[in-house]
Amino acid sequence: MKGLKLYLFVIFISVFLAGCGNLFYLSKLGWHQSLITFHRVPVQEVLEDERVDQETKRKIHLIQEVKSYGEEKIGLTRTKSYSKYFEVKGPILYVITASEKDRLQLYHWNFPVIGKATYKSFFTKEGVLKEKRVLEGKGYDTFVQQAGAYSTLGWLQDPIFSSMLKWDEASLVNLILHEMTHATVYYKGQTDFNEQMATFIGNQGAIQFLTEKYGSDSKEVIEALHAQEDDFLFSRWIDQACQKISTFYAEEISKDEKLRGRTEIFKSIQEAFKEIKGRLKTDCYKDFERIELNNAVLMAYRRYIHGLEKFQALFEYLGSDLRRMIRILREIQTTGEDPFSYLERWMQERGISVPVSLR
Repeated sequence: MKGLKLYLFVIFISVFLAGCGNLFYLSKLGWHQSLITFHRVPVQEVLEDERVDQETKRKIHLIQEVKSYGEEKIGLTRTKSYSKYFEVKGPILYVITASEKDRLQLYHWNFPVIGKATYKSFFTKEGVLKEKRVLEGKGYDTFVQQAGAYSTLGWLQDPIFSSMLKWDEASLVNLILHEMTHATVYYKGQTDFNEQMATFIGNQGAIQFLTEKYGSDSKEVIEALHAQEDDFLFSRWIDQACQKISTFYAEEISKDEKLRGRTEIFKSIQEAFKEIKGRLKTDCYKDFERIELNNAVLMAYRRYIHGLEKFQALFEYLGSDLRRMIRILREIQTTGEDPFSYLERWMQERGISVPVSLR
């Protein structure tokens, strides 16, 4: 009954806010979400089940610790998420990004509640591949990724998915804090800002949590630090790659010439990646050189990690206090202004170094 109510709720919201264009897509999301809601079980049942291995139980306890830490120490919103468990086979979500072929301009979708989004999610591979074919038929670059988790922004109780428990400890802590950030601060229609903010808070929050739990010299903390360092390194590198291809697209040549010429640019970008690959300390970006590059690939990667130095500068200005940082970000949200412009102005007024635009 609960799952059916959720499904009907999503249908109602879809009709009321989205119109017929998004109705079928959103109703399918609602159907899959209702199945998850109906079949999930309380985590206490899993913890008391003698058939469940100890490592699984340990990871569940860890998630509960992280959730409490995020709420009590960092100031993330209290929710009832992660109190239920759902067994999943394969990826939780498939996410597609699309871009113009002759410029780094992302395609966007409009949805109720969240507004404009520069990616679209599907619970099934069949669904995302169908969307991929449609977009490519319209002349867009596309890129499909798998998601390890997602947030319903506090509207629903997000469960612990079984696949999460296969992650190493540092990555799992980071993931939970990342998703909790989305449920705490969310700027409607600002996909990139939301993801970059959550990336920084997930990274920094994981370092702090693991330091308190295991000590600053522990392997868990070292792994969390390495993940943060790789994000900063790859962020700087992919910004340079995007600048290189953007400079080419800005040339006064025809679209056909741009489409022909970009092939060599992409090859040179992947060759250049080899120079930093050996400096990466985690496996997060090491498969990049095997991906067939296009504009959507570059922008999808950049979405999560661009501008991290600015969040770092803000964090340091606030005395390395994540709670204060989240408070400032929530204040910006209440203004209704563009968060990139507002934060850049806020930092400049206080003399915080902002060498390049947050955008």
